[in-house]
Amino acid sequence: MTAPLHPRLYLAATDLPRLRGLRHQGLHARIWKNLEDSARWCLTQTPRRERIAPLSPDPVYENLYDRFYAIMGDLAITEHLAFTYALSGEPRYGEVARQWTLASARAWSAEGEEAPDGGKAYAVSRLLKGIAVGYDLVWERFTADEHQEIRQVLAGIGQNYWAHYFSTPAIAGPGFHTHHAVVEWSSFGVAALALLDEVPEAEVWLEATVRKFEEHLLPLGLAPDGAQVEGTTFWASTMQYRLFFMDALRRVTGKDLFAQYAPYMSAALPLASIAAPKEPGHDQDHQSVILEPSYGQLDYYAPVLLALAREYRRPLLQHLALWDHSLGALQHTRYITPHGEALLFSLGGYAYLWCNPELPAGVEEAPLSYWFPSVDEAYLRASWEPGDLLVGVRKGEVVVHAGGQTLLVEPIPWREPPAGLRIEALQDNGTEAQIRCAGPEGHSLRLVLHRPSRTLRLQRRVPGPWSWWSHTCPTAAGNTLRWEQAQLTITAGALQALDPTGFTSQLSVGNGLLQIADPAPKHLPLVTMMPDASGAIELAVRSFNPKGPH
Repeated sequence: MTAPLHPRLYLAATDLPRLRGLRHQGLHARIWKNLEDSARWCLTQTPRRERIAPLSPDPVYENLYDRFYAIMGDLAITEHLAFTYALSGEPRYGEVARQWTLASARAWSAEGEEAPDGGKAYAVSRLLKGIAVGYDLVWERFTADEHQEIRQVLAGIGQNYWAHYFSTPAIAGPGFHTHHAVVEWSSFGVAALALLDEVPEAEVWLEATVRKFEEHLLPLGLAPDGAQVEGTTFWASTMQYRLFFMDALRRVTGKDLFAQYAPYMSAALPLASIAAPKEPGHDQDHQSVILEPSYGQLDYYAPVLLALAREYRRPLLQHLALWDHSLGALQHTRYITPHGEALLFSLGGYAYLWCNPELPAGVEEAPLSYWFPSVDEAYLRASWEPGDLLVGVRKGEVVVHAGGQTLLVEPIPWREPPAGLRIEALQDNGTEAQIRCAGPEGHSLRLVLHRPSRTLRLQRRVPGPWSWWSHTCPTAAGNTLRWEQAQLTITAGALQALDPTGFTSQLSVGNGLLQIADPAPKHLPLVTMMPDASGAIELAVRSFNPKGPH
């Protein structure tokens, strides 16, 4: 096998005139503006000189997250600048991308000398991918000695992780097939593709990665119903890393996994959960994708949707992806460690390459209700209009989105959902859809969506007061709460309190042990309701979506 010259992973030198010309046209121009705006910010950052070494003991996982976010941040900037240079040819981006690629390789090179383990591999594999992408896209800016230096770092880390991690029975076997497996094997495979025919071991790594994808990662990586069993957010990142490898594999070797494994590339979860457009800036949990944390909103999903729309001719996925008005931008999350290491994601270059502006965005035949028994989640949506009424429930947790905003989130994070409350049925006749949940001691939850009137009825029977939070504060008049484009009326039970700043978003990681330095905390409304004498709370939510019937 003879691999083409660099760049080769996601574009070739012969593609550059066309790709650079697209910067001034339609959808590509929109993505390019955001991509370049973020690249200008990247130019103000300083490459890392020394890595963060592992520490033990690490009781609250502070060292683990410092290392993870540091690698994510370093390589997000490296990749973002590398794509910006490749797609523009501007020397200022090329020179700084060169510096970041070399700095990342030099600062973290010692990872090739230390014993791998599962805690390190999740970050170190991403390091391999990021350096490989910089090496490939900025190839012409490096000297011959710099090419050799980067190859040696990638080969050293790669062979260390092959010998002591990826080739071990636990990691090579079928039991390792979900999110971490996809991220780690995909990143390893991208590094192998970048080094193919340059480092002898790369062919062995690539053969193992392809085999792992074919036997485990694609057939087993998602549940049969399309959900990600480790959590909703992991659907998007699982798909990102599948695409990173599968796209590069096809370009470099001609091997196409997309068609053969199409049944395992389900987009049911985003079709169920995407609620509203994504505007630039920090998000709250559930803001544009319900039942998702702030870092897993539409900007995290949209590049994947563009790729799946292109591969499988899905106008609806294109329709939803284009709700992201930050397409192309570097994703700055609200997750920053106490030492200042920030979690960043670079998906802008991929969005630019994966989008197909000739594919019309539109609504196709698709369900408006979804049930994922593997993770005990269900969703009902009124339509495919942005900001229309959408409700989701997961193990007793309820989120209602209407009128373009998140109206109701329960439980508040420091309380557990009602014990034992599980989805037992979903029914949908087109006009009316409902989810029924049941639990011990007569506990129940019923959600009924009437699409023509854009009304959701929620019936809840769990003892004691019920508290939930909202993104913006409604006005209260008796038992009715009103927002600009929606209202909520309590039909059983009573409003006890409306505290405009009663809920404060608090971010933590490591099973809640490590508090995050949130750059955009908010004090949000907290609503408390009391049940009626029978123990019931019932309410009706109506959406006044400006694009739909009133």
